[in-house]
Amino acid sequence: MKDIIGLAVLTSPLFLVVPWLVVAVLVAVKAAQLPKMRVAKLAAGAATLVVIFLLPFSDGIAGRIYFNHLCSTEAGVKVYQTMQLPAEFWDAQGKANFFNEHGYLDHEFWVSKLDESGGRVESYSSIFAIDKVISPVKERISQKQLAEVTTFHFWGGWIKRNLSLHNTASTCEFIDAPDFSRNFYGQLFKPVPLH
Repeated sequence: MKDIIGLAVLTSPLFLVVPWLVVAVLVAVKAAQLPKMRVAKLAAGAATLVVIFLLPFSDGIAGRIYFNHLCSTEAGVKVYQTMQLPAEFWDAQGKANFFNEHGYLDHEFWVSKLDESGGRVESYSSIFAIDKVISPVKERISQKQLAEVTTFHFWGGWIKRNLSLHNTASTCEFIDAPDFSRNFYGQLFKPVPLH
């Protein structure tokens, strides 16, 4: 329950949450006065409070749950083929030397070897404001597709989308992992086998 209220507060402008909570409490108090038995009064009041308070945030909560499901079941990386690189791109231990100290591809290497244009964003769920983002990774010269990265963007519930000053989308967590670049691009390149 604390997680749901926390999500409602974090995804919504605070100036709306506090007055709405007051309204929900007032309605819950009125609902608690209707039944004759004390237990029924408490149950009616608590249920009314929860329903009334969460109603404006319900699309954001349901959307977040659906977004998390999509991230765990449909998002990810597909590697279709690899590219062989000569010995100059590997150190003495056989590790790739085309990554910088932060784990990202060296810029010159990246622009000379890969083409990541042609990505597309599709509206996946207009009800929950979720977009599907598909990013192909091609070998620059031959234009053969090496891989594809699929992720989702969740723009929040209607309160966040319409009343937040700077609404940004949430994306699947694997994209933001500190070792994503090294792990992903490391799968695309292999050393030329020695004969």
